Amino acid sequence: MAHSYAYLDKEKILHLLEDEAVKHGKYLGTNLDYDESGFPIIGGEGVVYYVDNDTAYVNANEHGGKQIAVPGGLKALASQLL
Repeated sequence: MAHSYAYLDKEKILHLLEDEAVKHGKYLGTNLDYDESGFPIIGGEGVVYYVDNDTAYVNANEHGGKQIAVPGGLKALASQLL
């Protein structure tokens, strides 16, 4: 059973929340955990994934976070939402 729902916001940033997903159109159930901001947790840290740019950041967004390689699971999830 899914424990959260993934969706892309209007900027095509991946979010995981239970109650917000249905407000954003297409969404998918997932077993990924999410942080207090609704970003997926990978390796114990919240990851902000910009789908259009295919970039990911931990500990903040593109303006203050540390860029990391995009986790394959997030790419796969986002591709199903496009």
